Amino acid sequence: MNNFEKGYKFLEVNNIQIHYSLEGDPNNPTLVLINMASHNLTSWEVVIEDFLQDFQVLRFDGRGTGLSGYDEDKAFNFSQYADDLHELMNLLSIKKAFVLGIAYGARTAAKFALQYPEKLTSLALCDVALSLPVDQTEQANLGNKAREMLKESREPLVEYQKYWRFYKDRESALKFHTAHINQKDITNEMSKVSVPSLVTCGRQDMNLSEAQKISRIIPNSTFEIMEMTGHASIFFRPNLFSQIIRKFYQLNFGENHE
Repeated sequence: MNNFEKGYKFLEVNNIQIHYSLEGDPNNPTLVLINMASHNLTSWEVVIEDFLQDFQVLRFDGRGTGLSGYDEDKAFNFSQYADDLHELMNLLSIKKAFVLGIAYGARTAAKFALQYPEKLTSLALCDVALSLPVDQTEQANLGNKAREMLKESREPLVEYQKYWRFYKDRESALKFHTAHINQKDITNEMSKVSVPSLVTCGRQDMNLSEAQKISRIIPNSTFEIMEMTGHASIFFRPNLFSQIIRKFYQLNFGENHE
């Protein structure tokens, strides 16, 4: 039985059941991880052990994805996703957190930063684009190119697990992951974010130029390019990914836990 089939814990959040995992020392700062499209909370297994060295880590499945429930169709929007995270943090007595979203999850992280700045210690947007429409046509080719480069450099390749993409309801998961179609571009609004922020992107990612643009707009932002890395960067160079995240937090907060 894999970790998705085992499941973790559930809480009623905004009238639906949210599947989540909260691990690590509660005396450490909290890191919230927001999944990429078509993946559930188990997809973070490639980096979770590294993060647990420094953080209490909260992972969760967005409404209608993974093992989480959902209600009405109109609730599939980024404002609601941010509300769900806010309520989940409140129920778990998490006052503030370092919020990290990757790929599609970065859209929720960005919206959360705008709606609930008082809940943030810092922000990380990885493999991010906030513009519309989103052109992803060459992502697969670029990803294959990155993997070939990793092989040539004798870098270890991630053994991808199918259950990282499992979910109990295909229709609701599709609704969750197509919310961007009806949402406005919030790229320029990111100028309102005041907490220390990190933007990362792979060199072989179609979102690279958009990620660079977002980093320039956020006032207190650091930008990192990951070489030999495609979209969904944790599946290309997970050790480098976790090193960048941990180093960013340490440089900004040192040993001070918030």
